[in-house]
Amino acid sequence: MRNTVVIITLASIFCITSFALAQEGQGKAVREQQKAKWQEHRQQQKQENQQFRQTLTGKSKEEKISAVKQHREQQYTENKAFAEQMHQENLGLLKSKLANNTKLTEAQKNELINQFESQYQENVSFRDQRYSGNVAYFEQIANDPNMTQEQKKAAIKAHIEGEKAKTKAHWEQQKSENKAEREKIKSEVQAQKQSATTNQ
Repeated sequence: MRNTVVIITLASIFCITSFALAQEGQGKAVREQQKAKWQEHRQQQKQENQQFRQTLTGKSKEEKISAVKQHREQQYTENKAFAEQMHQENLGLLKSKLANNTKLTEAQKNELINQFESQYQENVSFRDQRYSGNVAYFEQIANDPNMTQEQKKAAIKAHIEGEKAKTKAHWEQQKSENKAEREKIKSEVQAQKQSATTNQ
């Protein structure tokens, strides 16, 4: 689940950034570099998770629950910090590319930057709400004495599938917003060209 939110954040960053980078053909290289950083980050957390599971051996149920909760919170905090770092890198790159763009007006450049920032904040809010909701749901399921272990697993699996669908819908909405923004800017640039041609 955490990886899905990270992927959404990454996808929205790539969609906005690619608009500015496409002119120079650097977009693909930057996306690949970002993708590699995220994969490295996830791999590092996977290794941490394996090491963490080994530390649970011999602990009581309450100690395990407490340790897992603390570990999850730590990784969530790490993911937030990593996403913020990546966002700042992408924002700097976007601003740099837009500063060198002579086809867009300052208003259009600011509009793209504002769209980029707005979507990032939406992603942060979406991620935080999802995390809080998931933690509450998992605790509710874990503490339900009327459910068997198999029922708990089935409930969690169904919840995860529902969360995946919500994440996909969120991502699709942002993708659509990005496309609309690109089309709007593109039509404005074409109108500016036509106006300049007509005035000559």
